[in-house]
Amino acid sequence: MNLRAILEYQIFRIGDYTLTVSNVLGVLLIWLTVWVVLRLARRIIYKGLKSMMGDRGRRHSLFLIVQYIAWVLGTMGMFRVVGLDISVLLAGSAAFLVGIGLGLQQIFRDIASGVFLLFEGTIEVGDVIQIDGTVGKVQQIHLRTSTILTRDGLTMIVPNHKFIVERVINWSHQDRAPSRFSVSVTVNFQTDEKLVRQLLLDCAAEHPDVVTDDSMRLPQARLTDFTKTDMVFEMLFWTHRKFEVEAVRSDLRFALREKFRQHCIQEPPPVEEEKPKPAEEPTLPRADEDN
Repeated sequence: MNLRAILEYQIFRIGDYTLTVSNVLGVLLIWLTVWVVLRLARRIIYKGLKSMMGDRGRRHSLFLIVQYIAWVLGTMGMFRVVGLDISVLLAGSAAFLVGIGLGLQQIFRDIASGVFLLFEGTIEVGDVIQIDGTVGKVQQIHLRTSTILTRDGLTMIVPNHKFIVERVINWSHQDRAPSRFSVSVTVNFQTDEKLVRQLLLDCAAEHPDVVTDDSMRLPQARLTDFTKTDMVFEMLFWTHRKFEVEAVRSDLRFALREKFRQHCIQEPPPVEEEKPKPAEEPTLPRADEDN
């Protein structure tokens, strides 16, 4: 038996369709080609493009795109090799594909948003962002969704379209510069405002995580408002601990209360909300009064 006869050997036959050894070998050859191409692409993207795309998450997303395209083209080639006409299949299932397309519209939207995130680089792995009122650190950026680690240690899965259509605050994008935060405090109106201002600056300067060596980002103390009974001050400070800034704020509040005690500075007592008085039940006239 020669090679031609082996390649044309029929494995099985269903009606007019025949599967031969050459068809199977063609499918295996295409699968092997896709596998080799993806191995080379992985090495080029993860190592060759490391200097151009330093963020590993962006390189991983790029590899996913290449992987999807390669397997789509490879699958189409496999169908052609085994003798299946894709155009006939698509035409015969047009209504079915339309229904799937409508159902997967949101998924395609997320994938398109993931591509924009990949090439724009507006959000990268390790960035501290605020989205939907939640602050978290970006752990992974996939083609359809991204993983965010919240301050509570919870993992939040965010569809990528939210990064495109909604307002997102990126606290640590690219230059890794510190960000500014604030702490508010209310004191009695009779308190020396200059003393309070100095105590605020002292607390900020004594905290190790507050930036004090940058003339453009020095701590500040402001009198933001006052009434007949109290004054409201605001401490503005810069820090690199953006993800753990609530711990920094807590430390500053503890330090402020300690200094206030040392200088006998009184904070106004909390205002108690007046409880609504219960409605009086109407008094119904007695029967003998009506007479």
